[in-house]
Amino acid sequence: MKIAIAATDNHIDAFVDRHFGRCEWYCIFDTQTNNYEFIPNTAFNLTKGAGYKAIDLLFGKSINVVIAGRFGSRAIEMLRAKDIQMIIPENQITINEILKNCKQNSN
Repeated sequence: MKIAIAATDNHIDAFVDRHFGRCEWYCIFDTQTNNYEFIPNTAFNLTKGAGYKAIDLLFGKSINVVIAGRFGSRAIEMLRAKDIQMIIPENQITINEILKNCKQNSN
């Protein structure tokens, strides 16, 4: 499974970004290999359609789950249509904490 995490920066000590489509980075984590990479969100500064463009970017990476602080209504519709699960953390959390939790749950 591949998980995309909206990130405030491109390192594991960054926090989960509050905005799915407007974050500057995504951390892509592969639960089968335990590898991760940061990719820039090329849509973060668009005036319109940032969520759509971000979803296309992530769909091309075969993402199954997306984690972000919130999702816009149109992004929710599109993610549901593509059968991509959305997770909103209850508290502010770092990318590193999510990666640790994912690794523990996959063992």
